[in-house]
Amino acid sequence: MRVLCFDPVNGAAGDMILGSLLDLGVPVEEVDKGLRSTGISGFTLQFRQEEYAMGILAGKADVQVEESHHHRHLGDIVAVIEKGDYSQRVKDRALAVFRRLAEAEAAVHRIAVEKVHFHEVGAVDAIVDILGTAIALEYLDVDGVYCGPIAIGMGSVVCAHGNLPVPAPATVELLIGHPTIRKNVEHELTTPTGAAILTALTKGDWSGRPMVIQEVGTGRGSKDVEGIPNVFRAFLADMMDVSAHQEVDVIESDIDDDTAEVTSELMQVLREAGALDVTVNPVIMKKGRQGFRLTVVCSKGDAGKISNVIFTHSSTIGVRFTGARRFVLPRERMTVKTKWGEIRAKRITRPDRVEIVPEFEECKRIAREHSVSIREVMQEVILCGE
Repeated sequence: MRVLCFDPVNGAAGDMILGSLLDLGVPVEEVDKGLRSTGISGFTLQFRQEEYAMGILAGKADVQVEESHHHRHLGDIVAVIEKGDYSQRVKDRALAVFRRLAEAEAAVHRIAVEKVHFHEVGAVDAIVDILGTAIALEYLDVDGVYCGPIAIGMGSVVCAHGNLPVPAPATVELLIGHPTIRKNVEHELTTPTGAAILTALTKGDWSGRPMVIQEVGTGRGSKDVEGIPNVFRAFLADMMDVSAHQEVDVIESDIDDDTAEVTSELMQVLREAGALDVTVNPVIMKKGRQGFRLTVVCSKGDAGKISNVIFTHSSTIGVRFTGARRFVLPRERMTVKTKWGEIRAKRITRPDRVEIVPEFEECKRIAREHSVSIREVMQEVILCGE
């Protein structure tokens, strides 16, 4: 599976992301053509190589615009993007980023999304960064886009809203639920535009996934930061269709003299001790006695700890264990806003789709509190989470 993996360990801005994709070989003429098909004007997009450290080069996407400020509402930007002569997927990606930005601004200002008017991100250069990134992704034709932990700085930054803390409020809103790294640098390492692109267009973290890197693109930022290379990297790679295999231990024991109540408690204690999976299956043991086979999957190296839990909370006097590998689909925890409030769920990335799985206990609690069926609550979570 051909994928693109973003590496924002030094932060991210729209021009850096676009620069990394152009550095991967996307023709700047292709991006410029798509941008101009929208009818927007008053800008130039150039691409060049710049040195950033000891003779090492990075791609610089240089956007020059005639206007310095232009306030636009989301509807204005939607109209611009819809005019363009490019695929529907390009439109969907670009609009997804701007909708993320609008939702973040609405949350920060506590207003409706329709009333949000963009400042910096409504300017032509931001439209170029976001729409240009969507056009470049289409050219690369990858099967998935992933993102590592996003670096954030500290201090304050001056913008259209005044003097704001770093990360800016909209950036924080955009990064909720996504892995971040706090750097001890008084600088805005990740901008709202960069955060919106990374959180709207990626499937999740690529850490730990087996892949073969084929190419790397490096995008250079506009401001140098002392102690941190102001660059953003994007890796083109071949990745397995499922997530990384994990090395695990599988522990088993056949037991015929514990009650169902004791067995149920044993399973709960094992999960609390860190077991990845616990199952019990009926077996026929010596002299025709009915028993059960306890099977526990745990992280590599935890077999000793888990075995002690089994010895403490069951009647068995012996266990056996083997090493194994398992494949697990990518999943991430999320919070879904519903008409009953926030409910936790998991977002699971399957080879052909993304699936929202509500947390059952949360749904059960909500169902009882509001006198509705669990099925109705779960369906609402899935609908609101998509």
